[in-house]
Amino acid sequence: MAISHRGLTAVREPLGGCLEDVPVAVLALDESGAPVLWSREAEELLGPDVARLDLHALEGRVTQEPWRLTLRTAPGRTPDGTPVQWVVVTEAGGDRNLLEVLSHQALHDHLTGLPNRALLEDRISQALARAARSGTCVAIAFLDLDHFKLINDTQGHADGDALLRSVAERLSSAVRSGDTVARFGGDEFVVVCEEVANTEEATQVADRLRKVIEQPISLGGEDVYVSASLGVAVGSPTSTPEELLRDADAAMYHAKVEGRARTELFDQEMRTRAEARRHTEKALRRALEEDEFFVAYQPIVSLEAGWVEGVEALVRWEDPERGLILPDDFVAVAEETGLIVPLGVRVLDEACRQLALWRTEVPHVPLSMSVNVSVRQLRSRFTESVAGVLARHSVEPHSVVLEITEGVLMSDPIRCLLALEELKELGVRIAIDDFGVGCSSLDHLKRFPIDIIKIDRAFISGLGTDPHDSAIVTAILGIARALKVTVVAEGVETSQQLYALRHLACQHAQGYHFARPMRADELAQLVKGGARW
Repeated sequence: MAISHRGLTAVREPLGGCLEDVPVAVLALDESGAPVLWSREAEELLGPDVARLDLHALEGRVTQEPWRLTLRTAPGRTPDGTPVQWVVVTEAGGDRNLLEVLSHQALHDHLTGLPNRALLEDRISQALARAARSGTCVAIAFLDLDHFKLINDTQGHADGDALLRSVAERLSSAVRSGDTVARFGGDEFVVVCEEVANTEEATQVADRLRKVIEQPISLGGEDVYVSASLGVAVGSPTSTPEELLRDADAAMYHAKVEGRARTELFDQEMRTRAEARRHTEKALRRALEEDEFFVAYQPIVSLEAGWVEGVEALVRWEDPERGLILPDDFVAVAEETGLIVPLGVRVLDEACRQLALWRTEVPHVPLSMSVNVSVRQLRSRFTESVAGVLARHSVEPHSVVLEITEGVLMSDPIRCLLALEELKELGVRIAIDDFGVGCSSLDHLKRFPIDIIKIDRAFISGLGTDPHDSAIVTAILGIARALKVTVVAEGVETSQQLYALRHLACQHAQGYHFARPMRADELAQLVKGGARW
């Protein structure tokens, strides 16, 4: 059924899903009484001027033909919580239960039939009110399935949907009749448990729910095993639904960080971290708007020639209040919130602009530019962004190296493989950063289109003193030569390490022994001066 709409884009999509199968005239009115969405049947029944019919006009239209038309109204909310007023105009014999159907659809998830986010918050409010009267506690368990994307990518969305329905059924059967199971979105579920005595009981309930999910689920005739990470928050008499959900979500994220397939209880330390994270996120958004980021460059040195052949672009944040902020203090938050995508494009654009400028300033040095890439960027039409940046600054693709950590490759291997193959077709080179610390390094060399491996500094620090580090670096260099992959040693800080790397015939290195990250003009002077090591 075609849907006509105007205004209030925030309610367009959620309401559209509710009206798809409605065979009669349905309108949704905003708080001022103006129609914001209506079915095609509303136009046919009420005429093409339906967009100008407020509730008073609709009632007048029905009053003119009381033998033929019936009007019913009911307040409601969209799945995202936006208040609307449903209006159903039916002809004689029309569906009298339509308002009830619409109201249910607006407050329940279409896939699982569970309460959605709008109804969940209302249930939490009611539970907190009852708990205040009875002197008991309300516990919120925020649940996220581990590696759900892998099932969608390998077995298809149909099996992914079937898995979500199975999880919903299991959770519903594992709770008491007075508790609420809701689908929060995607592969996230929330369980509201009332009359909980203390935090220990709340954690026990969450552990029981997690174990229920870990039982095998049959998909397409095969048993599939999934796990879940759970965060638990226990409400106080002054808690709000938003606070409880936020705290449980923070605890769930901590469970993910700590290794997944576990339950974490929200505590004061977690609250402090969560508040710091929210502060950083707010400051990050402002910093992007105010352009407070700049790019520093660290030389990559050819160990055979002894001079700079490339640079790595490293983002820095110059906060007006806190001063210089290094990536360790903000990149993780940028990754979680998705802000890494616009930030990453900005860094790539500035790095390529600078590379083009250096090509004119020091044309005798064929510098390459290495830029770090996150998994979020690979999921965001990244190849198009890279192609646009290269074209804008007339930079040869082969001179750009995109660095991916092993953790990124392991987090979403299928999507990463497809994205890296697209980037290789574009002509850029691909490097694995921090090589050796992941769980399947050699497998990555075989599966992914890798040009460069950067040996993690953890194996460089002991060169010349620790025989184990020397043996590991020797083995990596041997594998790289066999696979015709270039090697860069990271974290070189002493002349002893440099001597050992040259003795092992390592090709490139970077680290404080050569230079710390520096501004673009300082790097240009270093190259122009013909620095040698």
